[in-house]
Formats: sequence, C-alpha cells, structure tokens
Amino acid sequence: MKPIINITWEYPPWAIGSMSQELKRALPPAANSFPISLVVRGDRDGLIEMDGMRVYTAAQSIRDSPHVLAHAHALNIDLLRGACNAYHDAGGAQLIHTHDWVSSLAGAYLSANTGVPLAVSIYTTETQRAGGLPSLFSMAIFDIERHCLSRARWVIAVNEVAALRLKKDYAVPPSKLIPCRGSLATAYKQMGASR
Repeated sequence: MKPIINITWEYPPWAIGSMSQELKRALPPAANSFPISLVVRGDRDGLIEMDGMRVYTAAQSIRDSPHVLAHAHALNIDLLRGACNAYHDAGGAQLIHTHDWVSSLAGAYLSANTGVPLAVSIYTTETQRAGGLPSLFSMAIFDIERHCLSRARWVIAVNEVAALRLKKDYAVPPSKLIPCRGSLATAYKQMGASR
C-alpha cells in the first residue's frame, strides 16, 4: 500500500515549538490505521523506523540564515529532497500531507509534479499570529500560506479559530475544509485514504 507522506519541520526529537508535541500525539495513532512516511528536518539525510512510521530525515543545507523567509525556502528544498526519497522508495504515495506554512511549499511542489493530492494542516494562520498583516514580513508568510492552500485539495483546520480565519482571510471554501475534531485517521478516511 502506498503511504501518506507527512512533511513537517518539527517532530520529536527535532522540536522547536508545540507543533512537534501535537504531531507526536496525532501521527502514531494514525500510523496504526494507515501507512505513513514522515519527512522532517534532521542532522543528516537518513531513514529510521519510529512510532510505527518510516521517518525520512533531511539534513539542513543552511543551518542559520539572517532572514527567516530565506531559511524557510532553503528548508523546503531540503524537505522536498526527503519527500522525493519517501515517494520513490514507496513507488508513489496516496496523499501528501503538510503541517504549517514552513513546510507546505515542499508538499505543494511534490504534489504539482506527481499529481498526488495535497492536504495542508493549519494550526494557526499568519493573520492570527500577527494580528492582521502589519508588515511586509507578515504579508510574505500570508502569501506562502495562500499559495499552498490554493494548491491543496483539502485543508485541515486543527481548531475552530483556524477554521474561521481560513474561511474569512483566505477564502477557503467549506467543501475543501476538514475540521480535525477527532483523530487524524478520521480526517484521512474523509479524504478517501486507503489502509
């Protein structure tokens, strides 16, 4: 069975903030129901088995950057390399699922080049985090989010506030929006993923 490729910039032990813990709670139970390959930044390129998933680590080509947007774009190139490894090792994928704006470009690129449907999980939006679009920096992140959301077949709103912001600020149609009220496995079933 072809896997669901999840792409994220953090998952324990490669953690920055709270999203890594949210994914640690959500992905292993989903892996009990669906084949999952996880792509995450790491210290080196590699493949390990962890939490019932095949975990592809992608070494960061740029460890530090004077600007977070330049760093995010470089990180997406690295994550795309790992996602391509996951895709080719499995002979394809049934779904590409990204988590947050930081890693969504890699998923959008892979989906555009393979035809595999894209799902994007949103935990918070830039308009939530910044209280609107007060700067060019916020507008750049908003544009990345908007681009990836437009490429996605499904958008998973991880909470009600995110769902409201996605509809209001990003014009995500209700037919595309999947509220994640239950488990990630439930959302995958709604998207037609196979076990």
